[in-house]
Amino acid sequence: MQTKILAIGVALLVMTLLFTGVAAPRAHAQDIPADAAALQAAFAQREAAYQEQLTQLNQAYAERQRLYQQQIDEMNRRLATVQQQVQAIRNQDATLRQQIAQLQSLRAERQAQYRSQLEQMRAEYANRAAAISAQLTDVQTRLAEANAMLGR
Repeated sequence: MQTKILAIGVALLVMTLLFTGVAAPRAHAQDIPADAAALQAAFAQREAAYQEQLTQLNQAYAERQRLYQQQIDEMNRRLATVQQQVQAIRNQDATLRQQIAQLQSLRAERQAQYRSQLEQMRAEYANRAAAISAQLTDVQTRLAEANAMLGR
């Protein structure tokens, strides 16, 4: 609160000094230096220095803008490249998923074929085993009959 009051007081004092002419007395014609040309040359020199600084600042600004634009262009190029790579990977992923689905389907088909063939082979083996067993039993029966006839 005291800081505000102090600031207001200082502002009022400055305004009073400015309006009463105490702080900066007005220049009269007789107070102007006789060497106006020197003063004008100094102002011109200062103006030229300011213009030179402004030109340098504008050049530096333009150079930074070019540099930033180059960096933006480079980043955009890299981003486009990365997006293309991502799209290629996505396409590759989709292709691989299709291939996996096809291979799994083919595997299931072959597995069904193999099971079917295995069942057929088992049935055939069982039939052959039964036929061979029947033939063996028949041969053993004949052998037993032949042995009985021969008296053994």
